Amino acid sequence: MKIIKVINNNTVSVIDDKGKEQIISGKGIGFGKKYGDEPDKDKIQKMYLVTDSELRKRLIECLTEIPYEHIKLTADLVDYISSHIDGRLNESLIITLSDHISFAIERKKQGLEFDNPLMDAISDCFPKELALGRYCVAEIYQRLGVELRGDEAGFIAMHIINARLGTKMEQIQDITKMVNSCAEIADACLAGKINKNSVAYERFLVHLKYLAKRLFKSQELPNVLSRDEEFADIIKKKFKKQYKCAKHMQDHILKNYAKTISEDEMITLTIHLKKISV
Repeated sequence: MKIIKVINNNTVSVIDDKGKEQIISGKGIGFGKKYGDEPDKDKIQKMYLVTDSELRKRLIECLTEIPYEHIKLTADLVDYISSHIDGRLNESLIITLSDHISFAIERKKQGLEFDNPLMDAISDCFPKELALGRYCVAEIYQRLGVELRGDEAGFIAMHIINARLGTKMEQIQDITKMVNSCAEIADACLAGKINKNSVAYERFLVHLKYLAKRLFKSQELPNVLSRDEEFADIIKKKFKKQYKCAKHMQDHILKNYAKTISEDEMITLTIHLKKISV
């Protein structure tokens, strides 16, 4: 492993033994080093293998501008989040979360804190991500002595949702609102007769999250279920109440987001709604 660039005293860019560029950080790892030197292995605290060149550039900027203790804490938090969530997280999370946490800490020192208007919706629709956000807030206090308000856990959760779904940060607010409103429509249509602690309800929320993601990324599922007209008719007739509920969701999404749900999605929603009905 050879150093190809000293970014600062705590960060260097290296070429590893497989010829891949990595960014490594550790207290004092870049001090007194130059091109071609080997990094001190006992000082390596974190290694970043970022495959996207634009993300690598952003990460270097992040490591240059943000205090090392904030970077180290965030890297540990991302490792924790990754180990407690299903699926792969976008590798940009270390960048966006480092920037957010560092800025939140600086705002706190200046007496500036913000309310999160989506806290209730995030709590209802993304409870796992919010729990991880609260863990992060607790760790920030534990390790840095900075006590951020509870709403900050919601903002951190939004970054986790973004990394999980692979959407743009500005779309997370709309996705959260869409999922929450659809869950409320289901609750109203089924007269509150829903077991919200069931595995089926958790799967229903997961489906809504990925439905919203597909709509905002203009992706469509192939029409497999609705192509079988006999099957689709059976579902519509047998589960009239649930299909009508799905229709309310379809109308709401078209009216408020100018997005159209396909007939295949309607059948899938109907099946999910039947499974969560008590």
